[in-house]
Amino acid sequence: MLLQNTEIAGVRVPRFLYGTAWKENETQRLTELALQQGFRGIDTANQRRHYHEAAVGQAIAAAIERGLVVREDLFLQTKFTFQSGQDHRLPYDPAAPIPAQVEQSFASSLEHLGTEFIDSYVLHGPTQRSGLAPDDWAAWR
Repeated sequence: MLLQNTEIAGVRVPRFLYGTAWKENETQRLTELALQQGFRGIDTANQRRHYHEAAVGQAIAAAIERGLVVREDLFLQTKFTFQSGQDHRLPYDPAAPIPAQVEQSFASSLEHLGTEFIDSYVLHGPTQRSGLAPDDWAAWR
């Protein structure tokens, strides 16, 4: 499967990303299968409620070890999720200011994914249904 890339601000972005939500115990196996089938873009989140980011990292490590891919050929996208979208397994201190929560979640994602950089870091939904709240702006800073 040969997937084309597009370029955004000098960054190669695959036109299709493999989404890893709701795979639970199958996350590693299915992510490895996606890489075997030619996917080079992976979308995940540091939100254990719906994602298993560490299993994505295990799949990537296995694919690199087998010589299937090199990190530079992958496009890894993960997300920061506010506490309202999380369960009890938070990747940050909920009492910390929002910018610190983002930093803690980002550092945890680097560890989970076994990488030194993330290609795309996304805010996983605003804090309210309509408009943007001050916490949303704080997360983007």
